[in-house]
Amino acid sequence: MGKSGKPQDWKIRQYYEQEQLVQKIVEISEYREIAPTYPNGYGKRPDAINFPGDFQQFVENGAVAFHASVERWRNPLLIDDVNNLENLRQGWDLIIDIDCDHSFQLAKETAQLVINELKQHGIQNIGVKFSGNRGFHISIKKEAFPDKIEEKPLPQHYPRLPRGIIDYLRNNLKEEMKETVKKHGYAKEMKTEDGEDPYQIADIENDWGRRHLFRMPYSLHDGSWLVSLPIKPGEIQEFEKKDAEIDKIQFKTDFFKKPEKGEATNLAVQALDYLEKTEDKKEQKRKKRAEKNFERPEDAIPEKYFPPTIKNILEGLKDGRKRGLFILINFYRTVGYNWSQIESKIWEWNEQNHEPLRDVYIKTQLNWHKNRGENVPPPNYSSNGYYKDMQVYEGDPLEQKVSNPVSYAFRKAKRQNKQEETKEDEEKYECPYCGKEYKIESYYKKHVQQCFE
Repeated sequence: MGKSGKPQDWKIRQYYEQEQLVQKIVEISEYREIAPTYPNGYGKRPDAINFPGDFQQFVENGAVAFHASVERWRNPLLIDDVNNLENLRQGWDLIIDIDCDHSFQLAKETAQLVINELKQHGIQNIGVKFSGNRGFHISIKKEAFPDKIEEKPLPQHYPRLPRGIIDYLRNNLKEEMKETVKKHGYAKEMKTEDGEDPYQIADIENDWGRRHLFRMPYSLHDGSWLVSLPIKPGEIQEFEKKDAEIDKIQFKTDFFKKPEKGEATNLAVQALDYLEKTEDKKEQKRKKRAEKNFERPEDAIPEKYFPPTIKNILEGLKDGRKRGLFILINFYRTVGYNWSQIESKIWEWNEQNHEPLRDVYIKTQLNWHKNRGENVPPPNYSSNGYYKDMQVYEGDPLEQKVSNPVSYAFRKAKRQNKQEETKEDEEKYECPYCGKEYKIESYYKKHVQQCFE
């Protein structure tokens, strides 16, 4: 190994050529999108491993690590990231990612708390693996969940439900986590403006999105150069990072455990109930903030001051048209447009869509918003399921600084008004004798004196 700890290329290749490893990689890869990592970054997406030769080709091309999708697809190679995700997705596995760079022992105890909580919900077939660096991954296969929840097929609950499950677990474990973090001496590091947050120290990550990836079992970690090694749940406390060195690996344990059908039903139902309550609270808070922060202007803000993300929506959508309609109605109303103007803009926008929404749907939404009598801004940029998931978020420098598209428009218009006022101020030095104008006061005074003489 070199100073970086990276094994020599031949050793990496030799590790990945082991027959047992190849077999496990091919099994795990079924119906998943695969992203090999090369020394200079990810390979081109989407990609897949259907046969041992596919994996061997990646290795021959210099791949040093492998990631797979938590989503399972009918055909991963048909993914185009925008138009067909919902049609291709046939399920998803729950992967809980525990990341702690403060203390590996703390990461172990966090993983154990998560496992205990899952068991409290009747789940017994739980997979565990060392992440390869600072924490652990915990798995529950999609077969542990019911085929339908609230009359909606399981694939359609992605990514809202897995995010909700993790948020639900974080909420349930928060007090225990606080005590655990304090026990390890990180009480001060937990403090935030909103109180103590143990997940700043030992995170149970909840940033799921479409085409979310996780490091594959038995893949090397292209930073630590340790193996992302599956272990038994009961082995967490005894596990040490040195056990994942490339020379010590035996392919005995599977990361994904075959579940009892529906054993995670209780977890899913409880998480959905939690989601509905928290989302309702968030919506109420959002409305209050909106009433406080967004005072509707008397004159409508011109479209030239709209954020790039809104302009992307206005160009027409292939996916997310109903969400786009919701965003635009609230945006236009909050930045000062009257209902006649809004209706005109919305019908014009609908003609730009790849497939226009039905007239009756648009009319219903416009009437509903009009009858509300409230000026509520559109969702924030960070809201799950909107701009980024719709693939319309532009994220220019100002968008990255503000939380909401309305804030962007207000700031842009205000900035322009200030520039115009400044420009007017600069042009106010006019000679009373000859009418000549000056932008700089000292030049103006000198001219007036000479002109008078």
